[in-house]
Amino acid sequence: MNISYAVLSGGKAKRFGSDKTKALYKGKPLYIYGLETGLSISSDVMHISKDAEKYQPFLENVRYLQDDLEETCPMSGLIKAAQTAKYDDIFTVSADAPLISSEFVKFLYGYFKDCDGVIPVINGKSYTLMSFYKREVLLSMQDDYNNKNYKLIKSLERFNIKKVCEEDIFAAGFKSRMFTNINFQDDLDKLEADNG
Repeated sequence: MNISYAVLSGGKAKRFGSDKTKALYKGKPLYIYGLETGLSISSDVMHISKDAEKYQPFLENVRYLQDDLEETCPMSGLIKAAQTAKYDDIFTVSADAPLISSEFVKFLYGYFKDCDGVIPVINGKSYTLMSFYKREVLLSMQDDYNNKNYKLIKSLERFNIKKVCEEDIFAAGFKSRMFTNINFQDDLDKLEADNG
């Protein structure tokens, strides 16, 4: 697959209380899992954050990029990914999704034909930061960003975005726990305790 793979560590983590991307899950920082998955399937892996230096020591073959737009939001990270990606097909994932698998990325890529993006939907929620996008889609967000319209779903309305429903995802063997949101320390504790 000729895809670029972007891990976004751009959140403010107000609910978590500290930098959750560096919180440990099974002995490793959360953000490392996404990068390792990316390295197994892509020759262009990016880690995008407001402070790239704090993620040293850097993993080999990962480009650590500084999100230099003023507002801290997912949209700014996605714009940076589009500006620097080596390929036009870009997979994006938030740094607090340690259960993302290469098999799931490949599965989602199978839907990425004749459209501008592919988003999984679980229990009615669109996972915009576990999705594929064409470069032009993410670059177009610059106008919305400049106008302080930071809602991803709203920005994507003008494009042909495929949504993959949970029935298809679960039928393919993937579990709902892969989509666990790590917003609080308790969420991480529960994930750590669950060996399922």
